[in-house]
Amino acid sequence: MAFRTFDDMDSMFDQMDQMFDEMRAGWMGMTPRGMTPQLESGRDTDVTTYGDSATSLTERNGSYVFVMDLPGFEREDIELTYRDGFLHVDAVTEIDHDSEFVSMHQSRRSSERVRIPGEIVAEEIEATYRNGVLEVHLPMLGGEDDYHISIQD
Repeated sequence: MAFRTFDDMDSMFDQMDQMFDEMRAGWMGMTPRGMTPQLESGRDTDVTTYGDSATSLTERNGSYVFVMDLPGFEREDIELTYRDGFLHVDAVTEIDHDSEFVSMHQSRRSSERVRIPGEIVAEEIEATYRNGVLEVHLPMLGGEDDYHISIQD
């Protein structure tokens, strides 16, 4: 029976991470970790991923819609702010497990900083958090309403 070194195991885990990133890219319409996702309209967005959460930014009905998977967090664990054209999501949870045989402390963190590609109406931002999924609606300034321009003689 041959034993694998830790270097071999690290290499194997790196290969698995790359395979999952590629699978996620095709499966969820996202790019692999560290690359920039695109809006459905095809315009680039700047999304920097600090955690392993799946995220997306789309354009829908006159709003940018940002969705982020945050399983295992409670609503009060999530801090959401919009500042200088960036949406900031910070989630932190602390869990203590105590039993007769084991005492364990677990800390989880996830953070995202997303550049919103256009101007929005900050006072009308709405966010929901259900079943581990955060959804943020950022209404575009001017929305999708067409402005009719009359042509003068």
